[in-house]
Amino acid sequence: MQGTLIVVDDLLRPPHATDRTAWHPDDAVGWTVVRLAHLLGRHFDHALKQVALTPRQFGVLATIAAEPGINSGQLARKVLVTAQSMGELITGLEKAGYLTRDHDRGRGRRLDMQLTPAGHDVLTRAFGVVAGLNAPHALGLSHQETAQLNTL
Repeated sequence: MQGTLIVVDDLLRPPHATDRTAWHPDDAVGWTVVRLAHLLGRHFDHALKQVALTPRQFGVLATIAAEPGINSGQLARKVLVTAQSMGELITGLEKAGYLTRDHDRGRGRRLDMQLTPAGHDVLTRAFGVVAGLNAPHALGLSHQETAQLNTL
């Protein structure tokens, strides 16, 4: 078993590394992606404050608008939250007047969520904010690099 760990360990070591002390965090693509996601998440959080939404609230509204009839479990997976957190997000957005849902469906049933006119309005304003964050220059990328990143 220990021999297998060494083989796996060898596969994970960057080609130029001869021992564990030669590891550098910038050699780990996964770590770079984690750092980038954190940085971009902070930018989204800051930008969406202009329209009084969090990135997750934006994700919920945008997904419901794009995928009418989506159930809360699917929505939770797409927005990267637990089912319980999704329930809280939906309740908060409903109380804010951004969406409505049919409460008479019963447990385990599709919620039939729909954006209200206020929900459509805030989502339109949020898309304007988010569009600015997607501009290649805002990401420090060229148009070609942006296209390449999107194909990955």
